[in-house]
Amino acid sequence: MIEQTETRAKLPAITSNRWHVVHAKWCGTPKSEPFERSIVSEHDGRGEAVEAAKSLLHSLREAAGERPVSERDQVFVRRPNYKSLAYARRRERKQT
Repeated sequence: MIEQTETRAKLPAITSNRWHVVHAKWCGTPKSEPFERSIVSEHDGRGEAVEAAKSLLHSLREAAGERPVSERDQVFVRRPNYKSLAYARRRERKQT
């Protein structure tokens, strides 16, 4: 179940009790937190969530057109009960 919640620092956040796909949508203004995050789907397993995320990412790439990388929407998968900020800056990739 998708829920609106708060972080320990009392910032607005979103969460779900299942694996979920988060869409960080560019708000159109480069303010301090230019991405609005929402949960677009929930899944029983991580694999299903990853497949849904890949599908969403593919459709977003086509719609992104000529926007700079810093302004493109982001998609990521979160484990159950993970709190994601509702508004945030661009999430940097982890180097593996």
